[in-house]
Amino acid sequence: MYKAVIFDFGNVLCGVERGNFVRKAARHARAMDAEALLNALWGTELEYEFETGKFDSHEYFRRVQALADLDPAYSYEQFVEDYKSIIVPNPDGERGLETAAGLGVRMFVLSNTSFLHASVIFDNEVLGTYPELYMLSYKLGVMKPDLRIWKRLLEYTRLEPADCLYVDDIEEYCEAARSLGMSAFCYDFRVHDLSQELKNMLQ
Repeated sequence: MYKAVIFDFGNVLCGVERGNFVRKAARHARAMDAEALLNALWGTELEYEFETGKFDSHEYFRRVQALADLDPAYSYEQFVEDYKSIIVPNPDGERGLETAAGLGVRMFVLSNTSFLHASVIFDNEVLGTYPELYMLSYKLGVMKPDLRIWKRLLEYTRLEPADCLYVDDIEEYCEAARSLGMSAFCYDFRVHDLSQELKNMLQ
């Protein structure tokens, strides 16, 4: 019997639609279209530095502003609103949290994310209430698959790896968790019913 479930955030507890942002921002960009902006912001050093807290959201805005030659009329406040639109609800993920809570296990969130996206957690009462602890890359200075992020969680919670079930949508990260002795489930919201999967694994 597992004592805890550790959930990834993006594409597990919520959906991720980067196109929502780049389409909006590209209307204000004089140097890039939406596709070029998408390629410039994710899978890059800029993403890594932002999501490991090397600089804050204001500096991120300035860097994107310079990179894409954003119209000066495009304010930081509008940029933030547009950027947060990347995070969309995943009712199946929310039901998964509620199911885990009903089964009496401890719950944690461990995610590669920025402050702007993490702030959306607390706009949703389910996401902001059930997890006991949020281990977020921008606060910790490391990103998955760096094993230090899971080790830090184990240190804080005083759990053993074998006590934990880790849920992520990326198999590489599941493998990293398994290498520490955790069990891991690679979740695909298009295929799985997370509540049912958790019932099968936790009961």
